[in-house]
Amino acid sequence: MKKKTIKNEIVFEGVGLHTGERSKIRIIPYDGGQIVFKKRKSEIPAHFSMVVETRRGVVLSNGSFTVYTVEHLLSALWGMEIDSVMILMDEGEEVPALDGSSLEFAQAIYSTGYVTLNDEIEFAGCRGVSYKDNGKEVQLVSSLEFKVTYFVDFPPPIGTQVFLAPLYDAGFYLENIAPARTFIFDFEVAKVKAMGLAKGGNLENTVVFTKDGVYNGNLRFKDEPVRHKILDFIGDMALLGRRIKGSVFVKKAGHTEHMEFIKKMEECDGV
Repeated sequence: MKKKTIKNEIVFEGVGLHTGERSKIRIIPYDGGQIVFKKRKSEIPAHFSMVVETRRGVVLSNGSFTVYTVEHLLSALWGMEIDSVMILMDEGEEVPALDGSSLEFAQAIYSTGYVTLNDEIEFAGCRGVSYKDNGKEVQLVSSLEFKVTYFVDFPPPIGTQVFLAPLYDAGFYLENIAPARTFIFDFEVAKVKAMGLAKGGNLENTVVFTKDGVYNGNLRFKDEPVRHKILDFIGDMALLGRRIKGSVFVKKAGHTEHMEFIKKMEECDGV
């Protein structure tokens, strides 16, 4: 299997979810075989070694510049089977939040199409690799099917949700994963704001849950939260730099646990 890049440039503008600042990015075709963020002459490869923060989102930095909340865009690229692009940070230091999902990214990638590169796709897989901590778990299982099964258990009204998705199926991703939006409970908002985050969060880009239901509108899926967790997981796994070979079981995890799992993969498989 060969790596792919996009056929034409794609532009996105908006506000960053956490910085609250205006953002403009251009995603351009790139034959370098990897995903790279660039601001002026400085570059950050989309690789877990560049991760500096995992609170409520993934932040990359090379010491010269920083890119905030990369997971939704990376998820769209990985989910739509794009392995190599250059992402130019024209304005701001955060990927635009858009509607809090990956749908606009994924639709634009689908619309522009792809170009097949000469580089072969690399796979990483180690039987039984897992990360467990305080009831949270990410485990790789040897399998001929490449899929992820995600289990979450939140307070009401979300409760327990389980969803299974193929890891590499652009059509399934576009229809079933990309539309799932980021979410928060109303009792979390003040705490997150106090952390200096969610400055650009609003009722148009974040689903807000109260104890009685959804505060702002209707869900796109009855199990939208667990689907968004899969969206995040796919975006985080893009930072592995290779495709996962096997099936993954994830229980009540987040960005931090996803990154620790990638480190376990490195120890086992020499990523």
